Amino acid sequence: MKPIGHTILRQDAVTSTNTLILNDEALLDNHGLVMTARHQTAGRGRMGRVWASIPGAQLQFSVVVHPRLREADVPVIALIAGLAVAGGIREATGLAPRLRWPNDVFVAGRKVCGILVEAKPDAAGRSRLVIGIGINCQGRAEDFPPEVRPILITLAQASGRPVDNEQVLQAVLAHLERLLVRLEAGEKAALLAQWQSFADVQGARVRLPTPRGPVTATVEGVNAEGYLTARDDAGARHVIVSSDLEWLTSGVRP
Repeated sequence: MKPIGHTILRQDAVTSTNTLILNDEALLDNHGLVMTARHQTAGRGRMGRVWASIPGAQLQFSVVVHPRLREADVPVIALIAGLAVAGGIREATGLAPRLRWPNDVFVAGRKVCGILVEAKPDAAGRSRLVIGIGINCQGRAEDFPPEVRPILITLAQASGRPVDNEQVLQAVLAHLERLLVRLEAGEKAALLAQWQSFADVQGARVRLPTPRGPVTATVEGVNAEGYLTARDDAGARHVIVSSDLEWLTSGVRP
């Protein structure tokens, strides 16, 4: 297959790079294609959240991948996407990003990147994924809507110097290419261990929705399939596959 980033389509203002690709079979069939946008008018986050787009301030892009994996391993793509962003940011800026399950990236305790992975199999049922990534590069948290300012940071703000968006993009794409090759080669366990070395999740306190109502729990870590595990205050163990959990505290650094 062609390498990730073999084609980069650069847009000015779009609704959503993920949406544009998902609605265009020619784009979706092109493994490694990347679409960037200076501004998104209808960007999306996980669980239907709205992505706040500030024209020119963020690195906003989507990557098409056709992973050659067992179906059970495909969800790990979300984690290695976060790992690729963390590695790319560290390489391009010298900052020390941390990860929160499944794929948020933090710097200095505040969110610097959100990731949304969406799937649309082809007619034969083969995986076609679109990885949407938004990194706050320029400006300061004060440039964003008031409701999100307390939780956000930008790379320029954290580093105290200008950031080259293109340098960050190329570093992230290179990391993603290497990580995907390793995942396809059967290195899932090693990659999950690497992810946990970047994460502050073990020992974190969370609130989980359950059929009986929300419960508070302590995170144990990530299991062999890449799912978060936690034990609630009554002693019951939960495996969190996809959930809108609330993080009450951070965990300890490995």
